[in-house]
Amino acid sequence: MNEKFIGSVINALPLEHMIGGPLQAMIKAQIQATKSYTDFLLSVCIKDGKANAVQFDYDETVVDEQGVVQGVMTKTMRIPLLAAVTHPIICIEEGTIDFELEISQSESDSSSTEAEASLEASVGWGPFRAKVTGRVSHKSEQTRKTDTRAKYSIHTQVKRQDPPEALMRVIDFLTESATKPVVHKTNSEKLGEFQTTETLQQKEKQAA
Repeated sequence: MNEKFIGSVINALPLEHMIGGPLQAMIKAQIQATKSYTDFLLSVCIKDGKANAVQFDYDETVVDEQGVVQGVMTKTMRIPLLAAVTHPIICIEEGTIDFELEISQSESDSSSTEAEASLEASVGWGPFRAKVTGRVSHKSEQTRKTDTRAKYSIHTQVKRQDPPEALMRVIDFLTESATKPVVHKTNSEKLGEFQTTETLQQKEKQAA
């Protein structure tokens, strides 16, 4: 096999584009994924500069130390969406570019010589005469066959990641401050009056 020929084939390949092209595509894909996540934060979790939250009311039964029901208290709880939804953070963890080049070359030489002669003899008397005919041919053939095969494949491994550490701290802060139940004032006052009445009645019984 002609080594110079193989070298010329390899040198003619645009390797910088074959390798750099997929790398640039991976980087652009990562940038697009980051922009999509930013849009998710600004459209779903944050609106007008404030963290969106799910707010709901619920009733909580209040009991004393003896387990006696003292009343029902209505509370309000807010859960920030930053802590309630799954964050679509997509990251390309690994990229592999495989390129295989196979060059096979075969040569064959063939040559042949063909000779053909015929003779008719005649001495020049009577009905006889001499005649000589001949033919000589030479055939030479050289063939060269080159087969080049290339295989090009790209593999990427994508995985969803957790939010960054800084954002996790923000989520923890919002969760801690926003999920503390808030007691409705009217219900709190009623429950306070109810508890005060119960306390006075118990003291009167103890004094008697």
